[in-house]
Amino acid sequence: MKRVILIGILSAFCVLITMTQISAQEKKMYRWTDENGTVHFSEIAPEGRQVKEQILPATDQAASSSPDATTQTGPSYAEQRRQDIAQKRQEAKVNQAVNTAQCEAWKSEVARLEPNRRVFFTNDQGETERMDDVVRTNRVAELKGLIAKNCR
Repeated sequence: MKRVILIGILSAFCVLITMTQISAQEKKMYRWTDENGTVHFSEIAPEGRQVKEQILPATDQAASSSPDATTQTGPSYAEQRRQDIAQKRQEAKVNQAVNTAQCEAWKSEVARLEPNRRVFFTNDQGETERMDDVVRTNRVAELKGLIAKNCR
């Protein structure tokens, strides 16, 4: 007797689980228009209204992982935007480092040329020559202009 009751309970439980799975896979959606022309959607059919019944597909993981499901292959717009901003920040840091190095080079050249009246340099043929005072002062003025324009 206990065995028959146990089998009956297990059978009822299996039927209940099966019905739950079926109802979870297919959901019904009802659509109707009210007297103002507004379209409404609901999972419960309203009484006294003419409704259109629609069956919604399953939304579980198995359905979403099917090959027919549309999946996003690349990063989202927000992620692309974050990457662009990070790349621009990195480029700005590199440009700032290059600018700082260039400014330091100009400043050291001014420090080398300005106080000395006798400045020697190597020409294109590899010979050591003395820089003319006019050329030296013009070069110092040019470098100071570049420093004022491009350096902080």
